[in-house]
Amino acid sequence: MAAPSSIPAFLLPRGGLSQSSLQYLRITPRRTLLHHANFSSSSASHAAPTKPRVLEKPDKFRPPSHPARRVVNPNKSPRNYPGPPPTAKEIEDRKTKRYPNMFPPEGTVLFKFLTNKGIHAWISMSVLFSLAYFTWSTNFKRTSPYAHLLPGWSQLFSSPMSTISQFFTVMKMHAEHTTVISKEKRKRISDDIDKRKEYRIAHGLEEDDRVKVDDAQATEGVEDVVVEGAGNVQNVSSEGTAPTRKPKRWLGIW
Repeated sequence: MAAPSSIPAFLLPRGGLSQSSLQYLRITPRRTLLHHANFSSSSASHAAPTKPRVLEKPDKFRPPSHPARRVVNPNKSPRNYPGPPPTAKEIEDRKTKRYPNMFPPEGTVLFKFLTNKGIHAWISMSVLFSLAYFTWSTNFKRTSPYAHLLPGWSQLFSSPMSTISQFFTVMKMHAEHTTVISKEKRKRISDDIDKRKEYRIAHGLEEDDRVKVDDAQATEGVEDVVVEGAGNVQNVSSEGTAPTRKPKRWLGIW
């Protein structure tokens, strides 16, 4: 039961609560308590006594956003949806029945064309080879000076052997021309390096190490000759005969 003192002081009127207000506050809580008591007693009398509901203990914490999923066996037979199962005639009719934008039925030419891997591989490789040949021929005609010597496609059917031999001859000439250009380019680069080195030596910016290299090679040649002569003298025995070499044995047997 709420007391008048429970109302904040700033909400109370200046002269205090009237007699009617105080009487209403005393009567209202009693009515609510009686109403709740009557409702609980009536519901308890009509409902039969049952066991308390107990939730199953989960194996781990599962938030409401990620509930446990039902595990379905893929090898299990499909679900039986409402309605009778289809008959054998209906199953056969489905193979030939056509719908808009539907895959062609089995046994037709279009089905074999769409499901044959060999046909798809042949089409893919043909497109790739045709693109590669077009790129190579365009590049060859722009860069090679012998592009006008290539035989035409019309000659391939009339005289295939001469056309193929002419094609390989043109390719050989193109390869030789490319080799000559590469050699000239490397020669120009090496000559440019030698000229730069001579310029730096002439102006005292770099020492001439070519003379030192020639002197070192000459001294190494003289030392090699002396060492070889001394070895021959040491190998000769006092009797004037050279010692024989021991034969090599494989695996210690022969």
